[in-house]
Amino acid sequence: MTFGGNSCDGVPAPDTLPFITAALSLGLALLTIPGNFLVCLAVWKDPYKCLRTPFTFFVINLAISDLIVGMVVEPLSIYMHFREGFSLKLNNVWSIHMSYFISCTASVLNLAALTVDRFTAISHPLQYRARLTITRACIIAAVIWLVSFALPFIYFEVGYLLYTFVFANTAIAFTLIIFLATYVGSLKSMRAQVMEWNILRDSSQTEENRAKIRAAAFERNITQVFVVMLGLFLCCYTPSLVMIYLMNLCSSCSCYTIHICRDMQFIFVLCSSALNPFIYAWRLPNFRKAFIKILRWRKGNQEIAPANTVSMGNTATSIVESA
Repeated sequence: MTFGGNSCDGVPAPDTLPFITAALSLGLALLTIPGNFLVCLAVWKDPYKCLRTPFTFFVINLAISDLIVGMVVEPLSIYMHFREGFSLKLNNVWSIHMSYFISCTASVLNLAALTVDRFTAISHPLQYRARLTITRACIIAAVIWLVSFALPFIYFEVGYLLYTFVFANTAIAFTLIIFLATYVGSLKSMRAQVMEWNILRDSSQTEENRAKIRAAAFERNITQVFVVMLGLFLCCYTPSLVMIYLMNLCSSCSCYTIHICRDMQFIFVLCSSALNPFIYAWRLPNFRKAFIKILRWRKGNQEIAPANTVSMGNTATSIVESA
């Protein structure tokens, strides 16, 4: 793709590269749009009345930013890469650049907010329940979007190539540090909780003790999702970071290599937006049940929820509140 302002601006991309990038963008769009739309629909419908919490507010904020990737960035990528493949003039390239940087910055910052949310819930559960309200979650989300809209305007001053370097060393690096720090802290807290569970199990089995064990297990299940998300984040963003550094720091790289790095770092970043909702469906029981309920309803099949399914949703909510 003809991006940025370096010595490769006037050098055309390899013949097949634009078509490969367009095809990959199309495939990612087919995953990103329905997956993230289903997350938003699940929280909006909330069939079992257990999804409207501060935690799921961050989840839906992440889904909205990823949905923008699927509905705006990826279609623009398909269109512009096909034009480039057929050697047609590219107009308004800034539109794909700005939508890409805004939505992807929001996506990675929302991932950072989710990891801090989980770390706080595990390490300081009583303070977490008391302090994190929907209003405060809204304020955090507003700050994330404000930063996501403001930061990419640097692109108009420095161009695409250099701004990828800024993006890599601000939003991505910040989120990676948050991921690693909260992951280490959560492991320590989980070890302490395991010892507490063992003590509670060995002591008198009062209703209060059983509720504490269930609440801790519920939080651990959610936290395990973010271990998977950390792995996904590293798989998607580590190759992208390497390519961004190559584009900006490798003076001996050929234009052929620069073009490949430009397109592939773009694709790797988009992969995260496509895969995030499938983590929720896979690991979070409340989301998985809501997805199944909505999909069955969409098919026109009238479903009667099993008694234990509804009770599980209510129990999970009451357990978290009682913690």
